[in-house]
Amino acid sequence: MKLIGRRSIASALRWVLGFVNVLVSFAVVATGLLLLASLVAPDFGAGFIDALAKEEPGWRVLMLKEHTTFLAGFIATLSTWWVLNRLRRMFLAVNQGDAFERANVGRLQGIGVGLIGVQISAFILAWTVPEGVIDDLDYSIDLGAWLGILIVFMLAEVFRQGAAMRDEHQMTI
Repeated sequence: MKLIGRRSIASALRWVLGFVNVLVSFAVVATGLLLLASLVAPDFGAGFIDALAKEEPGWRVLMLKEHTTFLAGFIATLSTWWVLNRLRRMFLAVNQGDAFERANVGRLQGIGVGLIGVQISAFILAWTVPEGVIDDLDYSIDLGAWLGILIVFMLAEVFRQGAAMRDEHQMTI
């Protein structure tokens, strides 16, 4: 099986990412609705979190922790959707034989920003999700993830230089 082009591995990965992107889109809408519902009806947000944590429902005067949890979940799912969408577009450019197009520079930078959103929301969720909702939710700074983010931004600059070299090469011919 070939790596790029029609009916290639890159094309198959693009289709898989498209399917996952649809599922993540549903998650974005669901977390957005949960966030909106918790802002409009604070009892709903508290009851939802209490039900997940298997705690006794109780009305809380200050819902900051629940709102922050829903907001962080929304940011995490939205950032994941953002990254997957940019990856799909990059695979499309690769399949068409134009990996070093200028648009991929912005896509790589967008992926870096999306990954930062995922890391920040993971940190916030580790502090705001109540006990019992997610077992063993312990956040420690993931140095590998942050180095990966730096590498993505560095690759964006490599793609920028590659696009400039490609443009220069096309002008000389």
